[in-house]
Amino acid sequence: MEQPDQPAAEVPAPGTTDTTMRLTPEGPVPGRPASARRALLGRLALLLGGGLAAACPARAVPTELFGVSYPATLKVEGRTLQLNGAGVTYRAVAKLYTVGLYTPDKHVQADAVIDMTRNAPLQLRFVMLQGMRIDEVGKTITRGIELNSTREAFFSLIPSIRKMGEQFSHIKRLNTGDVFAIDFVPKRGTVFYVNGQPAGLPIADAAFFPAVLRVWLGARPVSQDLKDALLSYRAPAVLEALE
Repeated sequence: MEQPDQPAAEVPAPGTTDTTMRLTPEGPVPGRPASARRALLGRLALLLGGGLAAACPARAVPTELFGVSYPATLKVEGRTLQLNGAGVTYRAVAKLYTVGLYTPDKHVQADAVIDMTRNAPLQLRFVMLQGMRIDEVGKTITRGIELNSTREAFFSLIPSIRKMGEQFSHIKRLNTGDVFAIDFVPKRGTVFYVNGQPAGLPIADAAFFPAVLRVWLGARPVSQDLKDALLSYRAPAVLEALE
């Protein structure tokens, strides 16, 4: 088995304290002055220290996924929300549905998004890429809540989960192109919509929607890739200048 190339090491150049030499398979070659390297590292630290704002712009832009367009903004209960991120769910290699997360302000940390449910509306917006029974969605939500909750918290949410199941029993099936949305409004609760029509009355339990969010944003999400997409996370690129 071939061994991966080892990264080039750096050693001080003979006779100086501010210059480095890069050790390569061909032998030592002059490198970047250490002072310049330190300055570059400082700039990198400032970039990373500013949160991930530079990697994830605060301004939402429209997103298109597999022919599904997510607008940059929409309104829930009269308040403008912006697209935080969007992704797609797969079963094996089959694409099931796209998901968009709308929040008042963009965040790349899941806890920050979940904390917004204290005083702000949010929306999870799904567009079906193939038909599926609504009870499959219900099972995904229920299982995800259980995986991301303590045993005690999960049992306390069972009445709300039952209400969700009752509402889903009237829908039966979601077809290709259907829009399934989960809205949360403080002091009102969680409302499920199919193609703009409410599936039932709001589920008032304030702890229910944060638990639903954790299905996709929790420590044990449906998919880590989808979680990253909803949070618009981008891993910082390695700067060639540091080589």
